[in-house]
Amino acid sequence: MTSGATAHLGFPGRKLQDILAAYERALVDSGFDIRKRDWTGQYFHHKAVLGSKAKAYVVNKVVPFGSLMKSGKRVGAEAQLYMYGDQAVLRLVMVPYMELFDRSEVMFLSAGVFEKITDDEYCEDKLHEVLGRMAAMGFPIPALRVKP
Repeated sequence: MTSGATAHLGFPGRKLQDILAAYERALVDSGFDIRKRDWTGQYFHHKAVLGSKAKAYVVNKVVPFGSLMKSGKRVGAEAQLYMYGDQAVLRLVMVPYMELFDRSEVMFLSAGVFEKITDDEYCEDKLHEVLGRMAAMGFPIPALRVKP
């Protein structure tokens, strides 16, 4: 089963609205389309999707081994943003996206072993890209693990 990539970050002394604005800007700059932003009364629930449904379908069906290519993939980003004491917290997960269920891919439904490996790597790359963009905006992000 794909695990995607996750991050749980705290920003002491920052306002929730500042983190939300920076996160959304980083997502949009990384190519994501924001699908949902809801305030529940305690936290923001946020969803965004990267990649075209039509392009991913064509690449997967027409191109040999298209399911292993980045252009044949879609990524869903789901986050919760909330206040914990005096700090704003961002909990973020990026997973391979499947339009049918508006969720991450379901085990054994559509992906083989190699596809799952490349899906997880792509999700991790996109997570690092979004967090890197937030760091460039002045939000302290812990050192990201670098691939060997």
